[in-house]
Amino acid sequence: MARFACLCVLVLLSMCAPRNPAGRGLFSMDSLLRAQATRLSDAQASLTKQILFGAKQEEITLSPADTTAWLKELEAFVVIDALNKPINRDRYVINDTTDSKSNLRVRAFSTSDDLPVTSVRIYYHHVPSSIRKIEASYIEHNGLYKTNQMLSMEFNDLNGAPVMTSYSIVGGQKMFLDDTVQYDIKGKVRLEKK
Repeated sequence: MARFACLCVLVLLSMCAPRNPAGRGLFSMDSLLRAQATRLSDAQASLTKQILFGAKQEEITLSPADTTAWLKELEAFVVIDALNKPINRDRYVINDTTDSKSNLRVRAFSTSDDLPVTSVRIYYHHVPSSIRKIEASYIEHNGLYKTNQMLSMEFNDLNGAPVMTSYSIVGGQKMFLDDTVQYDIKGKVRLEKK
């Protein structure tokens, strides 16, 4: 009987305790990338990439074979998930607004702290799960190099779910005692079946 009473008290206390919002992530980029890789693979999508690296320019078309290949193509965007690290979560200011150029809502995460991901903007239609665009600013530096990147992904609705239609990675990297190399990578997705 005493055990039952203790158990009831513990259950009641846990129900009255405030929820810990720090236990949840701000935005799960990892989950989004996995869902996109699955959808793009299932749709037998192809990808045309325009790459400008320094003075070199190249265009290639790929047909990633499966989810793993799509995840590899999208791995540059994994850095956005750094805002979910427990040590970083409370260092971002969250602001919800409406985009002045469209009918989309915007959820913005920003920080003035020295973190790799300085800002993330998520554009969505009505509800956050109806994503239309993600923009992020990423900075990485150490004694050997400094990298700045602007990352962007655009989405359209396909059968009630967002599917990536294009992306861009624009930035530069400065190596210690060397010139800065600028790069601009643009990817355009083509869906083979709907």
